[in-house]
Amino acid sequence: MSISPVNRRNFLTLGLGLLLGSSFRPPRLLAEPVARRAPFSADVGILYQLMTFHLEGDIQESIDRSAGRYDVRISGTGDSIANRIESTGVLRGGRWTPLQGSAWFQVRGRESRTQITYDHDRKIIDYHAKAETFFLRRLRVVDDTLPLRADVTIDDAVSALLNYRDGFWRPRPDGTLHTNIVRRRLNEGEGPDDVAQAYRAEMAPLDLKIEPDPETRRPSALLDLSRFSSWARENRPARIVFDDERRPALITGSMILGTSLTIRLA
Repeated sequence: MSISPVNRRNFLTLGLGLLLGSSFRPPRLLAEPVARRAPFSADVGILYQLMTFHLEGDIQESIDRSAGRYDVRISGTGDSIANRIESTGVLRGGRWTPLQGSAWFQVRGRESRTQITYDHDRKIIDYHAKAETFFLRRLRVVDDTLPLRADVTIDDAVSALLNYRDGFWRPRPDGTLHTNIVRRRLNEGEGPDDVAQAYRAEMAPLDLKIEPDPETRRPSALLDLSRFSSWARENRPARIVFDDERRPALITGSMILGTSLTIRLA
């Protein structure tokens, strides 16, 4: 799971969460526990490369299908930039379901933190977030709960792509993969440094459609980030290109104010 830390958090959480993808159930899915560690790097440019950041780190993935549990940890560091993302979950109702997720980012001293708990017994989602906007360092704080409804599919970025890889995320008749992600509710016309007196959490739709990449012809997907970031625009979706194992190999995106992001995965 924008380029201001609160919205950068959503962008990078989704981008880095896409380290785990496939649209079918591969024959190598076995019951024994699987542990995997892989490197990644990210390059971020702001104000048409006036400010640039380079991040390197790794993804640690532990999946025990016989026990029905997963644990994914993503962390990286760079000059004036660092991140840490964690997600744990279980197999529930034939698909991976998140139990807890957290994200922490720091960029030029600006921090953002998010903590989400999915309580399936109480049927409640507990959402907490605190972040500084990038330029004016204004605070956005969310402490809210949402109902965890049985008739609505809920994921975080990690569980969504685990379901995608393992074939549990079934496409609709038009080929679109649909789920819902919990986020901070965005106000209409919100700018990168706009803040409100109070914020709420909400469920936002996440849709992917796999099509051949125009350049490589590998499987790829466009991701509309405007639902998750005040820096994003609907007409500038991010692109994810998958490798032969159906894991994302390259994620690229552009936003307002000359902002760009490139994530490369081994």
